[in-house]
This record gives sequence, structure tokens and C-alpha cells, in this order.
Amino acid sequence: MNELYEASMNRVVDYIQANLNEELSLKQLSEVACYSKFHFNRIFSDYMGESVYQYIKRLRLEKSAALLQGNLNVSITDVALVCGFENPSSFAKSFKNHFKMTATEWRNKSAGYSVYESTPVQIERDGFSINRGSPVWTYHLVNAIWQVAIEDIRPLTFAYLRKTGPYHDDEILYGRLYTRLLRWAAARELINEETIEWHIYHDDPNITEDKNLRVMVGIPVMNSVAPSGSVGISKISGGKFAVCRFLLKRDEFAGAWSWIFSEWLINSGYEWDDRESFERCHGKKIINGNHFFDVDICIPVKAV
Repeated sequence: MNELYEASMNRVVDYIQANLNEELSLKQLSEVACYSKFHFNRIFSDYMGESVYQYIKRLRLEKSAALLQGNLNVSITDVALVCGFENPSSFAKSFKNHFKMTATEWRNKSAGYSVYESTPVQIERDGFSINRGSPVWTYHLVNAIWQVAIEDIRPLTFAYLRKTGPYHDDEILYGRLYTRLLRWAAARELINEETIEWHIYHDDPNITEDKNLRVMVGIPVMNSVAPSGSVGISKISGGKFAVCRFLLKRDEFAGAWSWIFSEWLINSGYEWDDRESFERCHGKKIINGNHFFDVDICIPVKAV
């Protein structure tokens, strides 16, 4: 797909992500894309592999599944309305058709939010502390010490390249996307030696099929920067995040994300919030001949 079409689809997908709980009409989205309704509908289907209606409905159902799983104190009716469904009955029917179980069955199955099998790690009695007014949890593992801190992250604008499809352990994919983005940014004098790569995730791999997983590779930029071709401009809303810095081998990312949710979150006094999750990448390190990625995993949280 040429860059003109890709730029218009970036605008539309960003708009859908930001307004998923609102009414989204074909007319409205075609105006965002700057095409006629007929032309837009065809381009979107070619680009995303599903119609606009199917895409929006799937995102709403997957968002509802994540909320049911991560926010056990919110009623199913409230989840349905927050995710853009007109009424609980239409939500119940759509949910069962998509996930082959009721929303209640899904929530019961997901109780505890243990989405992966992982090795329990016990926090020491003195492992909880307050640093500069924010709570910090310290976990002692056999070969590492992990700390989870609550961080207030300011809203920021970032330039990105989007990938839809499988991305697990695909270092080549991330490298290719980041190289393209850096070349674009360097030509506009938007980077320096302190620029950090961000990976912004919009889907839970335990809910969304691999072919539909969405990730953005991005770098922070000034608000005045304009999108160009396949490089889009979007925003991270900011707020409270649980942040843990890891040194990870290529195949250890899924386990680290698992640990945050299934070990730390359920015992923290916080619950998952409906905002972006992302990684802040600080580069690579070699320790005793082993290659590691130095990365912050950041998940949005709010008090239970």
C-alpha cells in the first residue's frame, strides 16, 4: 500500500483507538481518512483484512474481555457500556458469539488474572518501601532483584510506525521498524544520543489472535511535529503506571509481562487501567557474554 493510503489509515486507526467507546459511523471515519465512504470502506478492508464494522466490533469485544479480566470489581453492564455497546443484551450476544462463552464465564475463568504459568516470587517482609512519595516493591530472585515502582508519566506525543500481526521474540521486526523510524527522525533532526525507543501495545496476546496484534514502535517528539507518509503521530495519555526495569534475553519478554500481571498486580492494591501499556527501551547490554535488553515494562494502574 502506498504511503498516502497508509497515512490515511494511520489517522483512522488512531481515531478509532481514541474513541472506541463512542459512536463511530462510516461517514465520520471516511471524513477522517479524507475519502468517500465507498472508497474508504474498500481501502480499509484491503489494509486491515476486515471491514470497518468488523474491526470496531472486535476491538470493543477484546477491550471488554481485558476489562473483565483485569477489573473484577466493575460490573459486566458497566464494562459493556464503557466499551461502546448500546445495551447489555447486544453485548452479551456478541461476546458469546466471539469468545464461545458468556461474559460471566470469561470473568470466572480469568479470576486472579494469572494469564501465564509463572514461578511465584515472594516479596520479603521489608521489601515494600516509599521512595519520593511513591510506593516501591522489591523482589529478590535467584539471579536478579526486581523493583516495581509507581510512576506518574506525563502525557507525550510520539512518532511511530505501526505493525499489525505476530511480533513475539521478533528482534528483526523491531530492528527493521526502528531503523526506518530513526532514518525519518534523523532527517528532521528529531533524535539525539538520549532518544529512547518506545514499544506501545494495544492488545493482550491471550485475547487477540496473533494476526491482529497491534504494536507501535515510537520515539517522543514535540507536539508541532507532523505525520509524514507511513510515520504517524499519536499521544500517550499519561497517568499512573507500574514500572519495572528488566534485563531480558530475547525469549524472556513474555515471562516478564506475565510476572507483572500474575504476581505483582494481584497483590499490589492496584488494578489494571484502560490505557496504553508500553516498553521503554534503554538499549542492549552484554554481561558475561550474554546479550540482554535493558527495558522498562510500564502498565497503567489505578487504585482498587
